[in-house]
Amino acid sequence: MQLGLNGKKLRGIFAGGLSGWILDSYDLSAMFLLVPVIATLFFPSGDLILAIIGAFAIYFISLVFRPVGGLIFGRFADRKGRKLAMVVTLIGLGIIIFSTGLLPTYAQIGIAAPIFLALFRMITGVFAGGEYGNSSSIVTESVNTKYRGRIGSLLQGGYPIGYALAAIVFLTLRFTYGSSFISSDYGAGWRVFFFIGIIPVIVGLIIRLRMPESYLWSDISKKKKLDMHPIRTVFGNRQYRFSFFVGVLAMTGIAWIYSLTLGFYPTTLPEFFGIGFPDFLYIVIVAILTSLLGYFSSGYISDIIGRKKALYIFSGLAIILAFPTMYGMFTGAYGILMAGFLASVLAFVTTGAYGVIPAYLAEKFPTRIRSTGVGISFNGGFIVGSWSSVIILAAIGAVNPLTNTTNVTTLHAALSSFWWITAIGIIIGEIFILTSALLSKETYKLDLSKIQ
Repeated sequence: MQLGLNGKKLRGIFAGGLSGWILDSYDLSAMFLLVPVIATLFFPSGDLILAIIGAFAIYFISLVFRPVGGLIFGRFADRKGRKLAMVVTLIGLGIIIFSTGLLPTYAQIGIAAPIFLALFRMITGVFAGGEYGNSSSIVTESVNTKYRGRIGSLLQGGYPIGYALAAIVFLTLRFTYGSSFISSDYGAGWRVFFFIGIIPVIVGLIIRLRMPESYLWSDISKKKKLDMHPIRTVFGNRQYRFSFFVGVLAMTGIAWIYSLTLGFYPTTLPEFFGIGFPDFLYIVIVAILTSLLGYFSSGYISDIIGRKKALYIFSGLAIILAFPTMYGMFTGAYGILMAGFLASVLAFVTTGAYGVIPAYLAEKFPTRIRSTGVGISFNGGFIVGSWSSVIILAAIGAVNPLTNTTNVTTLHAALSSFWWITAIGIIIGEIFILTSALLSKETYKLDLSKIQ
């Protein structure tokens, strides 16, 4: 049964999927926004670059563990149903996010602080990794074929919504708590940032407990056509193994680019390029909301011209605009307002490919293994892609004598070549996406129930 744009059941399924994706994004974005805070509170003082690299590395540990969650909960969902798996991942994600706000800092327990934080991020990654494959599968399995791209892009829009929500909460808490925002005290503002994450958990649970199961999954369950070994099937079948590879290629490019743009702005703008609080956060909020338009545009276009062509268009635009936008933004040549505009333009074109991904991945696997296939393909791209910002920071730290200083002016001067290095990095990410599209067959007219 394929549902139209206004179906009541679809609205419930869509809301259920969106709630978890917003929570996942809120957590990821909170860590992006808190990198300088984490570097200050969870690492020894004296070396800004190394502390920030350490904070980023701990953040990316959760992304590396996401494929583990994709395997565990994708298999669970293909065997026991999308709905139950989504309830479990939401509860687990909510508990670990809330608990992160209770962690002791370096000043309180020394070197054990970053170790505990890394452990918590591993657990977060497992539950978050189980979230996307199931949410994406149940939504794409429930919508009419001709609307799949645009509805998938709306679901993917949960990420910028969660990011914008996190940025607004961050901004509010910074103004409210002032200097006590960055403190080891258990009433510090950064801790409240994590505590607030329990709100979307409660809302999401209410929605998910009431939403229906995927019709396509229920149908094969009744017909006793479930695959009891979906992981073995994905990796043991040549066709599905290639689909996994192509999906990982696309997601590696997307994760790589995201870590150099929207994910990097909260650190680079204030710490390295002299755009202070709250101006840098205004730029982040405007850019992330503009990226929503990129998501929706690419998803809508992909329903008309196909997934491959939509990816070609947005990746091509990103390659063309990478150098001029990064130059104008990070050199500050045209002021803060222009920096915000250029950041938004770059966000629109670089995140456009993200809007196609839910439908793009869902169309590569049959229903009996879709949650597993989508989950590990989507999350597999984070293993390499998410380290782009760490790699660039490490390289710059090795080339430039930046240790033992927190002087923004000195850092800005030393990082004068940063804009073109990052532009090259963006182009590399887009090449991953284009390669994935070139290797893929066009699938936008496929009926998901008939994929074998």
